[in-house]
Amino acid sequence: MLSTFFCNGVMNDPISIFFAIIIFVVFAPIFIYSIGYTAEYKGKYSVKYNFMLMLLFAASMLCVVLARDSITFIVFWEVMSAVSFFLVVYEYKNKENIRSGIMYFIMTHISGLFLMIMFAFLYKYTGSISFDKFYQLSNDFTISQKYIIFTFAILGFGAKAGLIPLHIWLPKAHPSAPSNASALMSGVMLKVAIYGLIRVTFTFIKVLPLKAALLLVLLGAVTAIFSVLNALVQKDIKKLLAYSSAENIGIIISTLGLSLVFYNLNLNSFANLTLIAALFHIFNHAIFKSLLFASAGSVLYSTGTKNMNELGGLYKKMKFAAICAFIGTAAISAIPPLNGFASEILIFKCFIIGTASIKGTWTALIIIGCGIIIALTSGVTLYASVKSFGITYLGAPRSEKAINAHKIPLSMNIGLGILALLCIVSGVFSLFIINLISKVSNSILNTNLPLMNSEINNEIMIVSSIFVIITATLALISRMLNNKETTVIKETWGCGFNNVKSNMQYSANGLSQPSTRIFGKIVGYEKEVKNGYSILLKDKVLDNIEKYIYGLVVKVVYYISLRVSKIHFGKIQVYVSYIFVSLLVTVLLVNMFI
Repeated sequence: MLSTFFCNGVMNDPISIFFAIIIFVVFAPIFIYSIGYTAEYKGKYSVKYNFMLMLLFAASMLCVVLARDSITFIVFWEVMSAVSFFLVVYEYKNKENIRSGIMYFIMTHISGLFLMIMFAFLYKYTGSISFDKFYQLSNDFTISQKYIIFTFAILGFGAKAGLIPLHIWLPKAHPSAPSNASALMSGVMLKVAIYGLIRVTFTFIKVLPLKAALLLVLLGAVTAIFSVLNALVQKDIKKLLAYSSAENIGIIISTLGLSLVFYNLNLNSFANLTLIAALFHIFNHAIFKSLLFASAGSVLYSTGTKNMNELGGLYKKMKFAAICAFIGTAAISAIPPLNGFASEILIFKCFIIGTASIKGTWTALIIIGCGIIIALTSGVTLYASVKSFGITYLGAPRSEKAINAHKIPLSMNIGLGILALLCIVSGVFSLFIINLISKVSNSILNTNLPLMNSEINNEIMIVSSIFVIITATLALISRMLNNKETTVIKETWGCGFNNVKSNMQYSANGLSQPSTRIFGKIVGYEKEVKNGYSILLKDKVLDNIEKYIYGLVVKVVYYISLRVSKIHFGKIQVYVSYIFVSLLVTVLLVNMFI
């Protein structure tokens, strides 16, 4: 297969190169980070095995984005899925990790099945497995053929990217995997799925039907708001970040859908700008989400827990890591002048101009509604980010684990520092990166449209400059006022409560309690209060989609399995006949496609 891959060549167009760069930019600092992080596994699990899986994982993702035909793509897609599964169950002594791995294994193979069906239809329509041939014959596809290809693409790539309702594996697999693997899975693997969706919708189909494009906008917006509300009520820091990843994937997919809407309506300049915004956010999210997962791994390494209710006061224990985590938190919250702000302001601009430019009433209403949802999502993201950083790093330690937190190795700090620096650089020099991404966008849309440099530059730089100037001015005034007077540090007047305990401060549950009152039923928040000698509160969050939709599917499958089990007679001759019939049906299905 490798010989076939290299003989056919690799995709060296701008979109493949762009995603290959993302893989390298994220993998390099995470690999450095892993040198120190894996030290905790010595004597428990094989460190060499972890590094081997990480290298295979990065290599398989690189081969996916460079694949030039459907067979090579599927083979390396399955390699990527298999390796990531072994990373999820790496800590196999924990039974919860095994259960999460099984869930991920099922969902990732459902994804692969849909993609195989999609490529089977493409082969039927074109008589080829070559991506170049798909592109050349894309104008010959009928509307119904485009809908068929799109349907299986959104199911296959959506399941891998964490699109609702196919997201249920994501908040289980990411917390179970080692944090260095979680950083790659969230920062890069989800983007590989987005690459596949872009490749199919923008180059194989080219002009996606308007209804399909609007469906992408709507699905992305719903995924974003549902995921961020779920993130808000989590107390496991890695599970919070996992839902946050699904939220950002929703924003990206909604923006890609908006670009396809513009392209369908021949608004090519707006389609170009919107695609640039989506690609820029893909790049930025890969960086700051990898940083945040690596920061969560540093907390886990230092304290041995992911539960925010047991954390607090870690800034004093691990200052550099806390500063890096703050940069990542500010970036995901779209605080200028960091990279998250630069891409999100572009996305908001695209939704605003979309509303003003589109004449169709229903189309405009859908875009307005989704734009409002994404704006609300950004606000809730800030709330969730304040919770995750504040509860984890500030205040007093809430448990012995936080009190006894120890420093992390130098290599982990180096990895965190590189990613934090990238968040700053890609925000400050956002216009330079946008200009490079515009070349990718022009190649995807097959256009050569000039980018509105001055307009984009003004919007990003003016807002960023104002924010930096105000912040610097306030800091300077504070410093000057403090220098004029001698500061005397005394014990704070406690209003009669001088013996303040750590459990008297806000916890993760307490900070998000107003949200759980409003959105608790939507996100599946449940609590149980027991009255006795003391009041005991137990709470849990069960994803409603998993509980009701997948719960029903499991019941149906279980019912069918009980009925099918009756054909198990224990005779080899009968089983051979089953195999023969199955092969016959398979041949008939293949003949239908070919």
